[in-house]
This record gives sequence, structure tokens and C-alpha cells, in this order.
Amino acid sequence: MTPKLARAVLVALAVGLAGCGWREETGFVEVKKSFASLAVGDTLILNATTLDFGARSSLIIQHPTGTGSLQVRRGETSRKLCEFAVRKNRMVTVTLASVNGGLRCSVQL
Repeated sequence: MTPKLARAVLVALAVGLAGCGWREETGFVEVKKSFASLAVGDTLILNATTLDFGARSSLIIQHPTGTGSLQVRRGETSRKLCEFAVRKNRMVTVTLASVNGGLRCSVQL
């Protein structure tokens, strides 16, 4: 192999590796809601991410592997709704339902 060809191969390899996203292992969390809207002042939080459904009834979020936690925050207080495991390249579906004025959480792996 000539030095010019070797240099071209190394440059192409470096450019190819630079384009790769070296990220940690992730999975996906789908959050579905089966009610019209949250109470005024309530916010849903997935670990540190605030969820904004807008007009949609579901969201899919890429999440690092490990334990995920869904919380509802009202003002300064927050309450944990559920915890679930997020596995590499897998989707966890979390369904929220309004029951007797409170939120209930069910998880499907």
C-alpha cells in the first residue's frame, strides 16, 4: 500500500468514526395518557425531563438504560407515580389514567 493510499484510508476512517454517535446505551419510554388534560398546575416529569403532551395523547422518549421514574409535580411538591426498568434497545409503555381524581400508572415491558 502506498503512503498516499494509506493516508486516504486513515482520513476516511477518521471521518467515518467522527460521524458516529458515541452515546451511552439507551432504550425508549412511551408515555400514554387516557384523559383530556392534567389538573391546573400539575407537571409530569420523567426523571429530570418535563413532559409536554400538547395536543397528543402519547410521547416516545429516548432514555438511558436503568431505572426510570415518572412523577407528578404540583408547585414545590412532587409525588412518584411509578418506577420501571429501561433496557437497551427496548420500549417500555407507561399508561396514565385518571381514577377518582388522582393519577394511576401502569407499566408494560
